[in-house]
Amino acid sequence: MSNDIHDEIWLGTLLEGQARWVVAKTTDLVEEARSRHQTSPVATAALGRLMTASLLLASSLKGNESITIRLLGNGPLGGVVAVGNAQGEVRGYVHEPFTDLPLNENGKLDVAQAVGQGEFAVSKSLENGENFTSMVPLISGEIAEDLAHYLLNSEQIPSATLLGVLVERDYQVMGAGGMLIQLLPGASEECIEKIEEQINKLPEGISKIASESRSMEEMVQTLLGGLSYQVLEKRPAGFQCSCSKERVGATLISLGREGFKEILQDKQAELVCHFCNEHYQFDEKELMELYEQAK
Repeated sequence: MSNDIHDEIWLGTLLEGQARWVVAKTTDLVEEARSRHQTSPVATAALGRLMTASLLLASSLKGNESITIRLLGNGPLGGVVAVGNAQGEVRGYVHEPFTDLPLNENGKLDVAQAVGQGEFAVSKSLENGENFTSMVPLISGEIAEDLAHYLLNSEQIPSATLLGVLVERDYQVMGAGGMLIQLLPGASEECIEKIEEQINKLPEGISKIASESRSMEEMVQTLLGGLSYQVLEKRPAGFQCSCSKERVGATLISLGREGFKEILQDKQAELVCHFCNEHYQFDEKELMELYEQAK
């Protein structure tokens, strides 16, 4: 990695409380996802941006609440899924991780083409057990614009969003991060103009800023330095999957006796977690024990 900053999420307010902001540095967790799923560069960029987006949205949640974002596009990636929670934990996967496309006309990874047209779906899982899902059409497939479009149309919150993943020639992730700025009720026109001005004068994309900043403080200063801002909270962030052998075994049990018979004939089974690509092996004895439970 190009620097020693651990992945973090910082939250705060700016311009005397007229807006809230969230900045996430996600280089390590996106690299872990890339390594686990062996994604192509364009798949890494799409997955990394979506995982970062889920953390930005989940920053306003509490306790065990989580957010799942699904890119249901008709592009060659076949869909991308990311789940982030209030603790800064995130996991995700791409349906077609080996998708490879030529660079776009600007010489960048063609995430929009890889995602295609379709829906941007956000599901919230709340502490009281309630679940809400809302969908908006994908407007660009670049993900940051789609996130802003979702926030404006589904939650009526005007927002500025930046998402980026910098992939090296050896496919390694050298920088990844995101920023979300949301106007609070009563924000002035002057406030909006200042935020736009600050974003427009950023020297590089956010992934480059994440890769070159020597500290999280420096990254935030680069992104927000032209505005008066306050840091209210700092959280760690990391790739974390909720799977386990017990949970995977429960999936086998849910097949019932009929569904189990074919698996028993092979005398062994291997199940793979979509989210983290962990492989779980079950031998004949373990399968027989699960079969008894399935009865």
